[in-house]
Amino acid sequence: MASLISQQITESGIVPTTTTLDASNTFTNTGKQFIYYNNASGESKTITVTTQVTSIDSPLFGDTTKANATQVVANGEIAYIGPFPVEAYNDTDQLVTFAITAYDAAAPDSAAILYI
Repeated sequence: MASLISQQITESGIVPTTTTLDASNTFTNTGKQFIYYNNASGESKTITVTTQVTSIDSPLFGDTTKANATQVVANGEIAYIGPFPVEAYNDTDQLVTFAITAYDAAAPDSAAILYI
């Protein structure tokens, strides 16, 4: 499992440093982070961010269900996924977990975690 470090976007901008991904990956989340993913793999990829809280009982809406955040990224496209509310996505260690499919260990993908 790859653990990614967040990089801050400043007034002068950022050229993200990407990290090689595993099939499953984590990052520390404060609610401001998002995933930057540039797909140069030659095929479409799906990024799935795991929701830790899947249902809530809202006094306004009743019982509601929260699904995982999923984004399909075609070859040659860049995706920005997030931000992720801590109440829904953080585990007990304040980490968010995301997976990439189809994962290929022989030609792994890379991503960066950015925040403002």
